[in-house]
Amino acid sequence: MVPTLTASYSNKAFTVDAQNDSDRKKSDKVKDETPFEFDDLLPHIGEFGIYQKLLFLMMIPFAFFVAWVYFTQIFITINPEEHWCWIPELENLTVEDRKLLAIPQSNGGFDKCSMYNINFTDILHQGIKIADSSWEKVPCKNGWEYNFTDVPYKTIASDLDWVCDQATLPTLAQAIFFGGAILGGLVFGWVADRYGRIPALVGTNMVGFIGGIATAFCTTFWTFSLCRFLVGMAFDNCFTMMYILVLEYVGPRWRTFVANMSIAIFFTFAASVLPWIALAVADWKMLCIATSAPLIISLLTPWFVPESARWLVSQGKVEKAIRILRKFEKINKTKIEESLYKEFEVSCTKALNEEESNKNYSVLDLFRTPRLRKIMLLLIVIWMAISLTFDGHVRNVGSLGLDIFLTFTIASVTEFPADTFLTFVLDLWGRRWLAFGSMVISGIFSLLATAVPYGK
Repeated sequence: MVPTLTASYSNKAFTVDAQNDSDRKKSDKVKDETPFEFDDLLPHIGEFGIYQKLLFLMMIPFAFFVAWVYFTQIFITINPEEHWCWIPELENLTVEDRKLLAIPQSNGGFDKCSMYNINFTDILHQGIKIADSSWEKVPCKNGWEYNFTDVPYKTIASDLDWVCDQATLPTLAQAIFFGGAILGGLVFGWVADRYGRIPALVGTNMVGFIGGIATAFCTTFWTFSLCRFLVGMAFDNCFTMMYILVLEYVGPRWRTFVANMSIAIFFTFAASVLPWIALAVADWKMLCIATSAPLIISLLTPWFVPESARWLVSQGKVEKAIRILRKFEKINKTKIEESLYKEFEVSCTKALNEEESNKNYSVLDLFRTPRLRKIMLLLIVIWMAISLTFDGHVRNVGSLGLDIFLTFTIASVTEFPADTFLTFVLDLWGRRWLAFGSMVISGIFSLLATAVPYGK
């Protein structure tokens, strides 16, 4: 009996040991098959070391660029609230006397788009100083004059009289700007995939530079629109390329911080100071130059910002990617075992070989499976809603009847607490419910905003 029991326990022990050996072998096999990815290497290099901090600071100019590319058009196409027909024959009269004699009155104010159709020279000789409301009214014949109290400088809209029948031209120009943004996203997205993130970053900023500087010399609507189309091609690629590139080199634990605080601090500050730059230069042409000329700094990018290591790996340039990672190691003053680089190289080479055999994919693959299709459609709808709401509010600040420069600054500053809040809660609460909650709250307050009286 005892030998039998002993044999039984021995067999069980052997079976357990054999099973453990089998599990260990499977575990080792799984471990061997698990690719050693870029994110696995970052903790060894330093997730947010000296080099990553420097890259974080290098985002500053690009955050300024995207804010100015996006918002400058507001301040170069804005029209003063008050304008009325210009009457050359009455130029020697005071503004008030000109309006009383030549401009019809309605709703307690002077009409913005019509004048009396009379011989003002004869009227002056007769000593008449107040208009007769029975006189014939016609649209403005000789252009307009403006009250520059609320917008204390000329814009292209006031220079070219984009008012009354042509009041929609600034809106059309803005739509053309966004048309450029669509094309720019496609073109520079392709450039980024084909030639690298740095060429795309430099290219998009240089297109914005050329379009922005050229805008200052426009004298017609269509030349202006063409230049703004070029500037639109730079939006928002002039920042996004740098944004993605920096996030790539930051460890997973720090990505939420870098992703949100770069916008909270850099973008918010750039947007907040823009109205005061506009007031300081007090000239729409100089504003175009002042906000576009800095984009030329992007030409220095290749000497200071490393190319995307992920992109290099995807192009089979693994050794070059490793050289960049060694630079991170040196500047961050960390030490990585050579075996890790070797493991990374082997893993990348294996992944590339597998990808070579499965390269037949296209944009249509995003809609091929039910799950991908649902996610893609949701992303499209959500981004459309976000863009419409954000852009609508930004461009509607002038309709509040308040100082547009101060109102725009206050509206821009709200970006800081919003993004700072996300920095602390995004990883705790997750993306889905925060996205849902923030959009619902935004929708509610957007509806409530419609009840706010004009000028209150």
